[in-house]
Amino acid sequence: MKKRLFTFGVRCFYQLIVQRLNWRVPGARNLRGWCAQKICQSVQLPVTINARVNLPPSLRMENNAGIGQGTQFLGLGSVSLGAHLTMGPDCLFITGDHPIPKAGGNFRDHAPVHRDIVVEEDVFLGARVTVLPGVTIGHGAAVGAGSVVTKDVPAETVVAGNPARIIRTRLK
Repeated sequence: MKKRLFTFGVRCFYQLIVQRLNWRVPGARNLRGWCAQKICQSVQLPVTINARVNLPPSLRMENNAGIGQGTQFLGLGSVSLGAHLTMGPDCLFITGDHPIPKAGGNFRDHAPVHRDIVVEEDVFLGARVTVLPGVTIGHGAAVGAGSVVTKDVPAETVVAGNPARIIRTRLK
């Protein structure tokens, strides 16, 4: 009970004060990392969490992962962010999806489906990237700004567009 109350207090402190701190405030980076350790499922410090980022309890982050300013995590599924992740601002991770019923069916009769998102090590996500449910972004991949990732991204590839398509590979 005390641990849940403490976590609730840290979440409130983070949402009301810490997530709004400017990057110039001394210790803001360390304070965001400490709050992330208390709120999220698993966080290995050091991490970089910029301003205006909501932190879901199901988030897992490895060391040296960076979350861009204004990034949002929506849905009840978990998001795993690998080590050495670089992310631009305003990225969106959506783990919930709603099945589309056949003609004549009602949307309310079908429960939403939540699937996990996995971003492996050494990945670059440009600004305003949207990652949809059940996607895995492979080791060393790069996703162009404004892309909508609907399918798995193979390791060491560069993808861009809506929906994201392979542009080239990073291998020689």
